[in-house]
Amino acid sequence: MTSDEGAARAELPGAREVPPEGKSPCAEPEHDVYELFDAIGGATGTRGPFVYAPNANLNAGSVHGGQRVYNKRTDDRRTARAARVREGPIPETEMRAAAFGFAEPEWFGSALSELDRGLLFLAGRPGSGRRTAALNLLRACCGEGAPLRALDSVTELDRWRPTEASARGYLVDGLFPSRPFGPGVLGHVRSLLKNTGARMVIVLPDDTALLRRLEQDLHVTPITCQPPPAALVFGSRFEAVVPDQRERERLLAALDRHELRELLAPELVPVEVVELVTAIVSADGDATALDDLGERLSHRVEQEVPEFIRELRNDPDALSLLLAICVYEGLDHRIVREEAGRLMALSEGRLTAALPATESSGAENAERPNPDFVFRRSLTELLHAVRATRQTREIRTGEDYAHSVEPVVFVRHRQAEAVLRHVWREYGTLSDLLVRWLSEVHRDSELTEPVGRVMGRAASWGGGRRALRHVQTLAESERTTSRLIAAHALGIAAEDPVLVAEVRYRLQRWSLAVSPQLRTTVAYACGAEFGLSRPDAALRLLSTLLWGVRTHDREDEGQARVRLAVRVAVLRLFRAGNEKNVFDRLMQWLGEEQADTEQILSLFGQLVQDPQWFQHHLAEGTRQGRLIAEVIGRALNTDSSFDLTCAALLRWADWGRWDESLFRAVENLFTALARSMQYGELRLFVEMDHGDTVGWAGRDIARTALDRWRRGEQGEAA
Repeated sequence: MTSDEGAARAELPGAREVPPEGKSPCAEPEHDVYELFDAIGGATGTRGPFVYAPNANLNAGSVHGGQRVYNKRTDDRRTARAARVREGPIPETEMRAAAFGFAEPEWFGSALSELDRGLLFLAGRPGSGRRTAALNLLRACCGEGAPLRALDSVTELDRWRPTEASARGYLVDGLFPSRPFGPGVLGHVRSLLKNTGARMVIVLPDDTALLRRLEQDLHVTPITCQPPPAALVFGSRFEAVVPDQRERERLLAALDRHELRELLAPELVPVEVVELVTAIVSADGDATALDDLGERLSHRVEQEVPEFIRELRNDPDALSLLLAICVYEGLDHRIVREEAGRLMALSEGRLTAALPATESSGAENAERPNPDFVFRRSLTELLHAVRATRQTREIRTGEDYAHSVEPVVFVRHRQAEAVLRHVWREYGTLSDLLVRWLSEVHRDSELTEPVGRVMGRAASWGGGRRALRHVQTLAESERTTSRLIAAHALGIAAEDPVLVAEVRYRLQRWSLAVSPQLRTTVAYACGAEFGLSRPDAALRLLSTLLWGVRTHDREDEGQARVRLAVRVAVLRLFRAGNEKNVFDRLMQWLGEEQADTEQILSLFGQLVQDPQWFQHHLAEGTRQGRLIAEVIGRALNTDSSFDLTCAALLRWADWGRWDESLFRAVENLFTALARSMQYGELRLFVEMDHGDTVGWAGRDIARTALDRWRRGEQGEAA
């Protein structure tokens, strides 16, 4: 961690701002801002493990996507935008990812012609690359770099109006089942698209009844997203990843050509082909690393899970470890084994297929294994039983230090999700045990995200009116960890086009609740997967939460936690690439009569710790830049936000010595501040004048303003 990062971190409020929770059996110390920030971050967080594993064959977790594969975290500060945007502007990074190595299927040309008339329905099964194809269709039809927006399946298209005049294309993530899409709605949408010169793709599941209804009622024929041949996808992706032909030949030499043809089975969908490309490139020409490649690919895992479970029925140790790896795949083997042991203890024999009969006198007829015997089964033997492996030692960097791990992963990709889905659906009594086990996970930001992911997916696996019951129980918990898990789960559950309406309904209702636990859960969800995919909806919910905090008569521990959760959520949305949305909303909050100005300006003081967006507008002298300068002035003239804001501006001035654009931004800002010269601006300029600031941006402006004030040429600082 650099000194600058350390300074920025020190300026953020810590746990002392929020009193510890009561000493209830489930209580735990309150998280500080950075703990919450990392815990909410999850798969889309701005931080992630750095892996140093020379010559290792890595499977860092379950894979998903179309002609893209997401199989690891990254340290890029913009990774939060890697989340698929379900509502709001589609970032250029997602568009570039969709175009990378894209193989055009045969139907692409006809689909493009249909889309050119305004509206296209695109249907396909999961993994067929529907979304990837839709993004490339919009890109080809609207032009590269054209602004695109995503709409959630809950969007009421009969009432929909384009909200951004600049948007040229729209991607609709499914049609909500209970909301009919009739001829009137179709005509309304087509008329709006024609008037604005925009295009729209509606992505649909491969549901025969739905497609037939659309054909009968609307007289439209949805185009089926039939993936291109596996060999074509392989060639296109492989060439994009490895542009040099001789390098591609070297990598393929490690894999027998005949074996490659066998691996490229016709039934493979694009995501599975990309798995193959990733594995070949990762092997870097090492033939031994590709020996078990056929066993590691995921396309046969679904069919093998039932038999796999039957093989383990009489092995409670292996079953508990299997379930633990399903949830925590990719983490250190010590964590996995600890969680498996906790599940075994909680099961109270429920993971044992048969127990010996016991006589009324209490004497047992047969021996039974001792569950406390620590050497009963070795880790290597257990891993072999559940088809998992312990990988070679890696060095990972956390927030402040590096540590070594030996991650446990399944041999075959996507086995974790397949196993959990099967046992959740087929073994009803097991679900309660799993929920209890996972909901009591230890406080650790490394664990909350995988648990939340499973809890969210379980809502889709179960379905029905009680699909989110287990998530609400977590949301109402006294434990911050449980509420963070619920926030992750809600974001994952909202990926289901059917469940998203219920998720949004619950979050809206909870944002108005008396319970601070429910309201903090809403804030966490706004900063996690749900909010990052729907920034507009997240900011509306955060507005409701802020209003609720202001209307309470007194400030208590619960209110303080809600404030902290809202602050963290706003920071995450801002750092995820929604700077303009967040700043506009902050200006709205400052303009409201009942606004808690000090709290909002204190939050603004934390936003300026990520200065790129502010500096760009200040340097260019835009209208947004003038508003930024105005808010900075207000923050400087408010005692509670002065220190944080002043320290940030002094860093800007220091860094401006080596950055021409930043130098110009600080000069423009200080010029605007010098015109006001109130008490806060005076304190800032005095700090700069007294320090060793030779060559800093804005130094001459500050000194000139001070000289004029001392000579009485400028009004008194209030």
